[in-house]
Amino acid sequence: MNKVTLAAAAAVVMIGGGACSAPSAEVSSSPPPATPKSTTKFTTVPDACELLERETLTKYAPEASCRPGAEDDRQTVNDKQEPIIRRGPRWEPAHTAQQGKFHATVEVNLTLGLDTYAEDQESAQRSISGSAVGNERPIAGIGDEASLYYGVGDKQGHNGNLARGILVSRWGNVSLRVFYWHYQAAASDDGLSEQQVLKALKAITRDVYDDLS
Repeated sequence: MNKVTLAAAAAVVMIGGGACSAPSAEVSSSPPPATPKSTTKFTTVPDACELLERETLTKYAPEASCRPGAEDDRQTVNDKQEPIIRRGPRWEPAHTAQQGKFHATVEVNLTLGLDTYAEDQESAQRSISGSAVGNERPIAGIGDEASLYYGVGDKQGHNGNLARGILVSRWGNVSLRVFYWHYQAAASDDGLSEQQVLKALKAITRDVYDDLS
C-alpha cells in the first residue's frame, strides 16, 4: 500500500528589533485525503471450513474442529448489484477448557463485496473493553490496513489465564475479522502475551487471504 505524507510549513520573518513581522504563508486547513483503497478485487471464496489449512490449525488450535457460520449461505447484493459473500466458521476443541488441556479457539468473519472494516473495529473494541489488561493498535503488513485488539482476563480479576485477540483487516473488497482465544492449561500461568497472540492472528489471517482469488 502506498502511503502519501503531506507536509506544510509557514515562515515568520522577524525584522530587526521592531514589532512588525512578515505575514505567514497561507496553509490549507483541509484534512489530508483518506488512504485510497486497494484495487484488489476478489471474486471467489472457499467454503467456510476450507478457509484454514490443517497445518495452521495444528500449530495454533490443535484438536479444533470446524463449525460453519449461520450466514454462510446467505445470498445478498451490494449497491452495485454485486454479490456479497459471507463466511463465519469457528474452530474449537471438543473438550472444555480445563487444567491439563491445551485449549484454543479460532473464529473467522469474512465479508466480500461490502466494506465492514469500521463496524468490525467497533465490535472488536467492545469485545476487549472489559479486560483486565487490554490494548489496541494498528498493524502493518496485513492487507490495506489492519488493527489488533488484545485482552487478558477481566476487570473483576477472573480468567487471568485467558488471552483473547482480534485482528481486523481489509484488503480490496474483503473485510476480515479473526478472533483467537487461548486458555492456559495451568491455572498458575498467565495468558499468552500480546506478541504471541499477534503471531497466531497474523498466520491465521494470511492463511485466509491466501485462499481467496
